[in-house]
Amino acid sequence: MKVLLFPRRVGRILALWLLLTALCLMLTGCWDRRELQDRHFALAVAIDVADGTISAAENFVQPYGGKLFRMSVELLDFEPSQSERGSLSPIKTYVVTNAGRSFFEMNRDMISQLGKPISWEHIQVIVISEAALAAGGLDQLIDWFLRDNEMRWRMRLYVTPGEARPVIQFKPPSGEPAGIFLANAARNYFRNPHIVGIQDVGFTAVSLDKNSPLVLPKVELTDDILKLGGTAVIDKTGKLAAYLNEYETMADKIIIGLERGAVITTPCSEHPDYIFAYELFRHDTRLHAHVDGDNIYYTLDITMYGNIAEMQRCPEPHMHVSDNPAYAQKLERQFAQEVKQMVEHGIKVHQDMGIDVLFFGRRLKISHPRKWEAVKERWDKEIFPKIPVIISVNMNINGVGEHK
Repeated sequence: MKVLLFPRRVGRILALWLLLTALCLMLTGCWDRRELQDRHFALAVAIDVADGTISAAENFVQPYGGKLFRMSVELLDFEPSQSERGSLSPIKTYVVTNAGRSFFEMNRDMISQLGKPISWEHIQVIVISEAALAAGGLDQLIDWFLRDNEMRWRMRLYVTPGEARPVIQFKPPSGEPAGIFLANAARNYFRNPHIVGIQDVGFTAVSLDKNSPLVLPKVELTDDILKLGGTAVIDKTGKLAAYLNEYETMADKIIIGLERGAVITTPCSEHPDYIFAYELFRHDTRLHAHVDGDNIYYTLDITMYGNIAEMQRCPEPHMHVSDNPAYAQKLERQFAQEVKQMVEHGIKVHQDMGIDVLFFGRRLKISHPRKWEAVKERWDKEIFPKIPVIISVNMNINGVGEHK
């Protein structure tokens, strides 16, 4: 029996080794690998209008279109570490620029300035100047980034009033590349009421395809300080319609129901130079469209829950005792009035522009589709600017902090 089983056992072992060898052949996927230090990684793109002075590096034969735009790219360059202990080498980034009309053509010609190919898989942000928006429109400026299968649709979009290139050349105090800094900074919109939110290329394309207006976060570089704050309103044609300041941006977020960490301030009724602050924790915002015959109106009900974040100590004598129920109710009414004034101002700003980015039209379409079909062609210029909105704000102070 042992003599008969031995050849079978050897055959099984041999078959197993052959199977493992075949699997190894299929799993060897590094034949076309390219090391990290052999590639440039694009992290950020800045789009400006070419100012007419084209450098030698930007000059190439272009038969059509003229050199209307200037594209700058922040590149991340990995270098092998020279340390014997295997520590990481310092991050090295730099910006290259090209001018033209086609962004795809500029990208391909830009390689002639580099010793390595550009990889676009990890691009983080696109910063567009106000002048470029006026010259081309948003849909034209992002078309190549949408079509190229190497691009991420989660790229952040920003608008800057000035030149875009200095924004991506900015050196953050943290030492990280500007593209990564800008991408991470937008995530603070939950705690910073002045940042409108995260707007990426994918959601922007959806809005443009639907012929809908949209908003983009504004970024500005002033005196070596890079700051996010405010909103750029983009109309249906992809052009810049207006900027909203930080106060109006917070009003928009409250109306839409996006705000999670607003700071509401109000002056002391007896000592106007001293400020009280309210910290929002959560809220319930409900926008309803109503149709009464030929009339359309809206009700906006806002309920907020939060704490007293700060009460600047007013001069004596005073009765500002935050844990006193009667005084807490007085503060709630005062904060509610501040929110109501803010929301009224925010709605008026958009009605004066005739651009509905507050989703009033969408709410009417959902609640009263037949009425929407009857007025949608006249909505932006005739209906929306004149619609009355009944606003109700209810504030709740849940805590007063550790100090009374």
